[in-house]
Amino acid sequence: MPYADYAIAWAKSLGIVVTVTSVLRSRERQAELRRQWESCLARGERVWPGNPNPACRYPANRPGDSSHEYGLGWDSDVEDRYQATWTAIRRAVGWQVPESDPVHAELPSWRLYLV
Repeated sequence: MPYADYAIAWAKSLGIVVTVTSVLRSRERQAELRRQWESCLARGERVWPGNPNPACRYPANRPGDSSHEYGLGWDSDVEDRYQATWTAIRRAVGWQVPESDPVHAELPSWRLYLV
C-alpha cells in the first residue's frame, strides 16, 4: 500500500514511531475478532483503546464487511500523545480513519471496489 508507506514515512520524519499491527486478515480471523468484540459488549464492558482486556479495545466488523479481508484496510499503533497527529497524517494522505476506531485506516468507499 504505497499511501500507507508515505504516511509512515511522513510520521517518521516527525519522530513518530508507527507500528503496523494488522493488514490483510482472513474471514476466519475477522469472525474471531467479531466474536470477541460481541462478547465484550454482552458482558457490558466498555470497548475503548485503554481497556486492559486486549479483546475489548476496538470494534470489529462482521466477516465479509471488513476492509482488512480485501487488503484495503490496515491498523497501526503510535504513542497516545501522537494519535491525533497520526490520524491527521493518514487522512491527509487519503485514508479514511473512523472516529470510533483510531487505529484503523481504510480506502475511502472501499466497498465500491468489490465486484
